[in-house]
Amino acid sequence: MSRAVGSSLGRAIRLDTLRGRLSILLIVVTITPIVLIGFTSYYWMYKGQSEKIVASYQSMVDGQRAAIEKAAANLGSVSQLLVVDGGLGDDIIAYLTAGDPVEKTALFRSIDKSLINIAYSNLIVNGLFFFMPDYPSAYQFESAPIKPDLPDTLLRPRPEDVLYRANQLMFLGPHPSALAGHDEPVISLTRLVEYGADRSYYMYLEAEFGELLRPAGTETKDVLLNVLTQADGTVMYSDWPEGADVGGRLDPRSEGLKAFKRFESVGDGSWKLYSLIELDDFRRELRQWQRQFLLVAALSILVTILAASYIWRMVYHPIQRINRAIRRFSDDPSGKTAISTKLLEFDMLFASFQSMRERIIDLISEVERKEKRRSELEVEKLMSQINPHFLHNSLNTIQWLAKANGQDEIYNLVKVFTRVLHYNLGKGSMVVTIRDEIVALRDYIELQNVRYDHRFNVSIDCDPRLGEMPIPRFVLQPLVENSLYHGLLSEQGDIRVTIREQSGERLAITVADDGKGMSPSRMEELFEGGGRGQGLGIGLQYVKKMLDVHYGGAARLEIDSKPDKGTRIRILVPVRPEGGILDD
Repeated sequence: MSRAVGSSLGRAIRLDTLRGRLSILLIVVTITPIVLIGFTSYYWMYKGQSEKIVASYQSMVDGQRAAIEKAAANLGSVSQLLVVDGGLGDDIIAYLTAGDPVEKTALFRSIDKSLINIAYSNLIVNGLFFFMPDYPSAYQFESAPIKPDLPDTLLRPRPEDVLYRANQLMFLGPHPSALAGHDEPVISLTRLVEYGADRSYYMYLEAEFGELLRPAGTETKDVLLNVLTQADGTVMYSDWPEGADVGGRLDPRSEGLKAFKRFESVGDGSWKLYSLIELDDFRRELRQWQRQFLLVAALSILVTILAASYIWRMVYHPIQRINRAIRRFSDDPSGKTAISTKLLEFDMLFASFQSMRERIIDLISEVERKEKRRSELEVEKLMSQINPHFLHNSLNTIQWLAKANGQDEIYNLVKVFTRVLHYNLGKGSMVVTIRDEIVALRDYIELQNVRYDHRFNVSIDCDPRLGEMPIPRFVLQPLVENSLYHGLLSEQGDIRVTIREQSGERLAITVADDGKGMSPSRMEELFEGGGRGQGLGIGLQYVKKMLDVHYGGAARLEIDSKPDKGTRIRILVPVRPEGGILDD
């Protein structure tokens, strides 16, 4: 079964057929852009999407860190309202030192009212109170009832309890709230205020920590594990009990962290906030994008394959139909076939074929009815065996298709080839100017350079005054062609074309090459028609025939050649400046 499929595929993709080459071309132009563009797009889109996801998570942890710093700054600002020298602290000291009960009661009410206003105007403050160790009732001015068994480390913290210090302010890392009935984690500020001789009191403010990990405007993503550490790595808060214990140290190189994508942000005092997300959760959004990209790529490939299949049918099927019509014409020239490919170019090509078929039938009938034409028209008769109308239309169609498909090299080559054919097969005057003959020769040289990969060089030296001199059409090209075939077919070389006037009476046209040369016997064969199969004798016979027709015995054709010395062919014709070489 597999061999049969492989054999069938091999027959379909034969490189010596249009079908095979078109198949290969469609495969290449279909797959190559998808692979190149797809790979490039995937690489940059994957990179951009990855960076976007990373930036999103990093922005979130930076927002959490900024929220903690902002809360700490707000606690510090509120504490500034409670210090001495202009703050509420002056009233508190007056309250502590007052001896008159009435004055003391008035100060208490004033301080309590001020604290209520401060608390309501600073919503970040979750609770506050004052600790006065030298006063009978140590805890005063609570914003809410506090727990009866507050630990001493809350007001006199240990180094491992301090998140960071800022002058007289000590910011404590997350710990249970001091308020009664509240166990949620908070961050707090403890500030020592000294007054008098060896007398002091403490102020305490706290803000809820959990809300700071969900700052406003931050997109909530998959479940994140947060770890807060001091500058030395001591863990102060952790949502990741399996890998980070409070009071222990977090090692960024630990094995447990390898299963997570870690984002970190450094705050004031070099403390760090880590946000951890499992790699599977981190990659989930990226995998979703990959699935969408692959779906779009698959749809693109499907559309491209359908388009390639349509192009295949659009080009190959009309060619098959035209080919069948040509075969039917070969079997039965009188039969007529009507084809409509629904493509203007192919319909024009088939119309040209139909025109050619009718002309061929007419020519065959004409050949059967009429005698041979006169000797001076033999060359034109031979060229008329080919239908220039069909050939030119066909070449124009090929030229148009090459231009439409961006094949500029083929377009230029067919354009030059069409000019050469138009000149060589044209049915106009058989007498042209030397300038026209040189232009046609240059087109022929351009075609041969493409064929022989620019292995030869042809120089043309013509007196500018002779440009409008009349000359038989199609005499220079056969001479140059003879030099190419005879001397320069398999090696590099130079061909020199010289056109000069001699004594005002004769025109001398010389074509010389530095090729292999010829023996005397070989030169005789050229004049007698030998080597016809190689295309040598036909061209020279044509030139000799044209000279005989137009000049009679007044023209001469000379060949000078020696083996390994090159060949020189010279034509001598009379000059007739009064109006032409031969009356048409």
